[in-house]
Amino acid sequence: MTKNLLQQIMIKAESVPKPAFDVSGIIEKINSGYLVGQDPKFTKKKTFAPSSLTYSDGNGVCPRYWYIAFEGATFETNNTASSIANMGNGVLSHSRIQKAMLDSGIARVFKDKENNDTTEFTVSNSQPPIFGYGDCMIVWNDEEIVGEIKTTNQEAFEYRKKVGKPKLDHVEQTLIYMKVLKRSKGIIIYENKNNHDLLIFPIEVNDHYRKWIDDTFDWMNTVHDAWKNKQLPIKNYRNNSKVCKSCPVKKACDEAGDGVIKISSLEELSETM
Repeated sequence: MTKNLLQQIMIKAESVPKPAFDVSGIIEKINSGYLVGQDPKFTKKKTFAPSSLTYSDGNGVCPRYWYIAFEGATFETNNTASSIANMGNGVLSHSRIQKAMLDSGIARVFKDKENNDTTEFTVSNSQPPIFGYGDCMIVWNDEEIVGEIKTTNQEAFEYRKKVGKPKLDHVEQTLIYMKVLKRSKGIIIYENKNNHDLLIFPIEVNDHYRKWIDDTFDWMNTVHDAWKNKQLPIKNYRNNSKVCKSCPVKKACDEAGDGVIKISSLEELSETM
């Protein structure tokens, strides 16, 4: 039986038609297009970004990263053609879901730079300095609820459904928006990229969440004050850690010196969530 199966596979392989002409190199050329604009460039951050601040295994949890980002450094991306394509697909999915929200009348209407209707809005704070974009503000039972949209694959979507709760970093990002906007309720909306099914988790501020968000804002103020006082934080990670490997300012960090102040990483606060 095994021999027959192997013969069938060999016959099928032999029956695959040869291409009409040489197309080798076209895929590589297309992929190179995704990487246009990804060259290293000098960047000086002025605010904390909630989306990167709470991303698990990301450099946003590192106080030393933010010091260097505020100081200004050459950022080198680790993006691949596949990761850029995936991010682009996420943007398109967000736009489609946001349009459905507008058409259904469930979302508060904002205006973009071209004065078009949108569900997206800015989230900004002065102390600590924060800037980001919220996906939507849902109007439900006469109350405005902060909404975050996340797209995910089939396996992750089914896992979220099974455990009955969202990813921790998504909760943390939503809580930051809620804190800035002075809202007590939020929702995280997941879309299954395979079939466009939706899954929603409600988030409501309680004492546990309130302590975490207050501690997080204190952490941001501590990190920002260290930068203003020119006190470089000591490294909290090994060079081969996930946080360091993916860091866009790794080279600048390695050249910056040992550091003079110890500040815990933000992920240590997340362990209490």
